[in-house]
Amino acid sequence: MEQFEINDKELRAGAQHLALSLIPAPGAIPRITNVDIYGITAPLNGIAGGDLVTFVNFRERYDLDRRIARALAQGSPEIAQRLQRLKRKGGILVADVAGHEFTDALRALILHQVFYLGTLYELDLNGEITTRLIEQINMRFFKSRTLGKLAADLESTSFVTLIYGEISYTGRFRFVSAGHPPPLVFSREYDRFVEISPDRLVGYPPLGLQLSEDNADARLYRPALGYRKLYTVNELNLMGEGDVLLLYTDGLLDPFSSYTQGQLERAVSRTRDGSAKEICEAIVEDRKAASEQTDDLSLVVIKYR
Repeated sequence: MEQFEINDKELRAGAQHLALSLIPAPGAIPRITNVDIYGITAPLNGIAGGDLVTFVNFRERYDLDRRIARALAQGSPEIAQRLQRLKRKGGILVADVAGHEFTDALRALILHQVFYLGTLYELDLNGEITTRLIEQINMRFFKSRTLGKLAADLESTSFVTLIYGEISYTGRFRFVSAGHPPPLVFSREYDRFVEISPDRLVGYPPLGLQLSEDNADARLYRPALGYRKLYTVNELNLMGEGDVLLLYTDGLLDPFSSYTQGQLERAVSRTRDGSAKEICEAIVEDRKAASEQTDDLSLVVIKYR
């Protein structure tokens, strides 16, 4: 019994360390003219779960000027132009690994590292993050037996829902979604969520379930769900001052809980004049007060100023 207690303590200490490593460091949230951003992750077990929220602060994280100079010296002005545009953009990744156990947090950490490694290659090769990165992450999760073995339920299929997007100083949000809940846009003028055309919310299956139809290794695998089309990029626009964009995991609007989109809308309305941080914290508090949390919960608020 004593040995078990020691191991349990060590496991909890490891989980807490893991959870801290996944929390964005101070300054990681992009600072963009006209835009206010804030995000929260609340694991179901209170320590570490399968949700991941991370930001790409292009200006602070990468030496864009040096990359621009190198691209120009190499005769690649188009890459230099893309890198220049990144100075007024910020990236947001919200992902939900199936499950909410410690091992699912490990898979979230692997996704975190794979994403940032891929980002380095993308910036150097293309001057921007392209859908190719999401394709490669999907392929890695599909092929990896290790990731499958880390699933809390070994009989279940290992997959990840993900949304990655970039917000610019103009309020334009361009994103790719893989099985993830669609973004919600709250209009300050109309004091409600606005309806978004389905052609701006094109989604794809979660990562790890299907290879794309043009994958070079596709003939080596026979996925039960077949092959899927290549990812395309969606675009939304925050047009008015005070408009709010929400990115979240299904722990916020869980179909098995009593918390509804109408309640969420009212929570945003009550705090619409606050900062992104104030709106985000108020929503999470309102959600937890309404019904018991049954899954990891993550939320990112993007407010246009």
